[in-house]
Amino acid sequence: MKKYILLYKILLLCLPGIAQLTISDGANWVNNGNVSVTIQNMNLANNGTFHAGTSSMKFAGNQNSTISGSNLPLFNILEMSKTNGAKVLLNRSISIGSSINFISGQLDLNGNNILMNSSAMIAGESETNRIIGPNGGFVEITQNMNVPASVNAGNLGATISSNADLGSVIIRRGHTPQSGTGLTAGIDRYYLINPTNNDNLNATLRLKYFDTELNGQNENALVIYKSNNDGADWNNMSQTTRNTNANYVEKTGLGNLTLQTLANDNVVNPDGATGVVLSGQRKKATEVTLKWTSQTETNMNGYQIQRRLKNEADFADRAFANTLAPGGSSFSPLSYQNIDENSYADTSYYRLKIVTNNATFIYSNVIAVPARTKGGGNGNGNGNNTTADDMTTVNGKSMTQTNSLTKKITVGPNPNNGNFWFSVSGIEKETIATLFYIDGKQIREFKVINLQQVRVNGLRSGLYILKVPGFETQKIIVNVKGNAIPQINQPIIDNTKL
Repeated sequence: MKKYILLYKILLLCLPGIAQLTISDGANWVNNGNVSVTIQNMNLANNGTFHAGTSSMKFAGNQNSTISGSNLPLFNILEMSKTNGAKVLLNRSISIGSSINFISGQLDLNGNNILMNSSAMIAGESETNRIIGPNGGFVEITQNMNVPASVNAGNLGATISSNADLGSVIIRRGHTPQSGTGLTAGIDRYYLINPTNNDNLNATLRLKYFDTELNGQNENALVIYKSNNDGADWNNMSQTTRNTNANYVEKTGLGNLTLQTLANDNVVNPDGATGVVLSGQRKKATEVTLKWTSQTETNMNGYQIQRRLKNEADFADRAFANTLAPGGSSFSPLSYQNIDENSYADTSYYRLKIVTNNATFIYSNVIAVPARTKGGGNGNGNGNNTTADDMTTVNGKSMTQTNSLTKKITVGPNPNNGNFWFSVSGIEKETIATLFYIDGKQIREFKVINLQQVRVNGLRSGLYILKVPGFETQKIIVNVKGNAIPQINQPIIDNTKL
């Protein structure tokens, strides 16, 4: 065992000036035991026989490396540890017995394929460290699935559930955008799923993606498209669940599984606004500040703010906020704010009448804003303001209100220019909110109380994650013109005072 390790060390130390490590025709490279081999800024060409055993092979350094050769290399653990934007390019297909581990850097398929053992998996993929394939190629795994329950084979990102026995299932993931009749363009990721039994599955399929794979698609309007004829024609399967923070789209009730991808919904959206949630806070004894954000708007006219005081029987119109969407339509989040003069000494109820250009309308959620209590609000947003999430009856009709204990993180605006606010609802005592860069590096911690607005300033362009224990993580997009995405270890200015 020690002889093998010594041999590798001597071999690699003798090759620092050589650009390529070649296994010649007729030669055997055999790894015995849990050997770890690091290839620093070198290419690997396998023209002989390469047996990895239970070893790991790490490609490191700050320059691109290639894997080539006339014979298929059989890696056990393949590790990416490239820096300075360097990557590993495949000039031939490879096989993986155990895992592909991403420490840093990318693995470019470059028109070739990765064939994975049935128990192998991909680990550590992220927005910056992942498999790419703009020139084609795919990653493939085959597993048996009898009544699968949320099975994500190989961690490729296609999670399957079904009450049927699918038999042997081939799952292939590629990274070229799909198109055809019914589909103009998809994201930079697709899945070809081929079960032995592919009828009456009543399957649930969840497809994962990264923001850097969106290919110009609007994340808030992604749906699943399916093709039964190798991508010539595409059917819009819509979606059952869409989560832009966790980056997935899910569809239930699928009869079969074939070629799937994600793209924007080509069905004309009905008029109105989506994702509108109203919030309110009494910052002064004479004012109530109302805020809301829409995810999309189609043929919108605006928002009629309505209020009902506790001693009143019905809602009355207050102010009207015209839509901020150019021409009344937008696929990007839009944020609104209105200050209502209100000195009422008891609870006030608010809602939005969401009005389209066709004079159709729907109502938002109803919120309850109490009067300023003695020793309460101080004009800085720390007043005793609550919202409800129970049912109240107004004129015999039940309405849902937002409750102070409803667990939710609200960020506004999002996307933003590096200056934004956030609040946490549903906590009974002071807790800690933590801001991370997209690669998991922690930036700042905040002490927060229920419904208190916390302001964050001076972030540079990039993707950030806000986490609060017990809450779903919130993704924050910062786009500052002229600013580059910050380095991982670069300090970020935050003017928030805790």
